[in-house]
Amino acid sequence: MIGQTRRSPKLILSSSFFFSVFSVTLWLVLLSSMLGCNSFSLNLLSRDKTEKADARPLPPAPGRYTFRIPPYVFLSDFEVKRDLPLFQELAKLSDQVYRELQLVPGHSAVQVYLFETKDRYDQFMHAAYPDLPLRRAFFIARPRTLGNGDDLMVYTRWGDRVQQDLRHELTHALLHSVIRDMPLWLDEGLAEYFELRPDSHGINASHVDALRRDLGVSFQPDLDRLERMKDVNEMKGPEYREAWLWVHLMLNSREAKTVLLTYLQDLRAGRNTGPLGPRLAAVLPSLPSAFKKHLDEIELPVNARSAPPPDSSLPR
Repeated sequence: MIGQTRRSPKLILSSSFFFSVFSVTLWLVLLSSMLGCNSFSLNLLSRDKTEKADARPLPPAPGRYTFRIPPYVFLSDFEVKRDLPLFQELAKLSDQVYRELQLVPGHSAVQVYLFETKDRYDQFMHAAYPDLPLRRAFFIARPRTLGNGDDLMVYTRWGDRVQQDLRHELTHALLHSVIRDMPLWLDEGLAEYFELRPDSHGINASHVDALRRDLGVSFQPDLDRLERMKDVNEMKGPEYREAWLWVHLMLNSREAKTVLLTYLQDLRAGRNTGPLGPRLAAVLPSLPSAFKKHLDEIELPVNARSAPPPDSSLPR
């Protein structure tokens, strides 16, 4: 799931204040020249500084142990075996994403913070990003203070879902490193697709079961509605499932895939793309019918329903 960073409040100062500061500054410059000082620092107090004085300090992010598997840097406070199959698979994820979407690979490093426990993860995320909803994992893109581009960070906790969660959030990071302004629904749909192991061919059995159960009863596909969503809090289980199926449909239909790949190239080039729906409708005249037909034709893996599916429909 994608997160958003908050911008600091602007400090507005009156002209009389600026005149006073200028006078003080001029006096300090003259004094420093007499005393032989090379530089000085003038710190101005603002209201939020006094408010933050009583705030609790942020808990530290993991960082005791660090290892690199390009393009990721993993940081944790507990020792992680870097030769686990999990990391070998994640090393191949960037090739899979960029190859299938025909995108030129990005060069930005992704910092991955692994928390040992849920409590430690929840405590940090609540303190650092209080406006974000509760999720098992997050991708955060934070504009750099100096230089161009963003710092790409993934936060998650260690557990039995860590492989799926890391694949999901790292897909966000890989896409963001080459496309800055990805529509929310498409970003989540692609992450849902690539969060699954390559041998699953992007088929999420629990999504298929839920969509087949709800279609025509409590759910109708509505790509226009998805494309209007701008806030991550609007994305619930049904929206994640629908976004996933649209992506699965496009990546498994020759004409629709061409539409998707062209759209991604336009996004990367910064062209005014508009919504994807009208382009898709040009090759799939009835989008709801195409959605239902594709859902009906998906073949689930053998024994896919032999065990209760994990609750992967819940947003991360």
